[in-house]
Amino acid sequence: MDVEQLKKLEKTLQQYATRNDKAHLEQLIHDDFIEIGYSGTSYDKKHIIDSLLNESKSTHAPWSQNVQVIQLTTDTIQLIYQQARLEQDGQLTRHAKRCSIWQINDGQWQLRYHQGTPTEPFEKSDSVI
Repeated sequence: MDVEQLKKLEKTLQQYATRNDKAHLEQLIHDDFIEIGYSGTSYDKKHIIDSLLNESKSTHAPWSQNVQVIQLTTDTIQLIYQQARLEQDGQLTRHAKRCSIWQINDGQWQLRYHQGTPTEPFEKSDSVI
């Protein structure tokens, strides 16, 4: 298991350049992908890719910290972490706990499941993804 590789993939999916690249998204997201969003709504791969491709470039950056890595099977890894929006003034907003499940498919890590759950505000940590 390459923990740093999975953290890098998770961070890659948070970047606007990736979120606006259909071919890259198709590669990174598993065909049977399911997301339960911050709002509680469920999405499949097609919906999430369509949504990401129509996303406007934001004035805030994602802030992700305190990742836990749990090996579920030899080819399935779960990442649990805190995430918020880092606003231009340095403040964190829209706090959430995130869960991603990555699975090896044809020799490549792909995101199989993702969930965002609203949380109380948290302080910035040095343990950033």
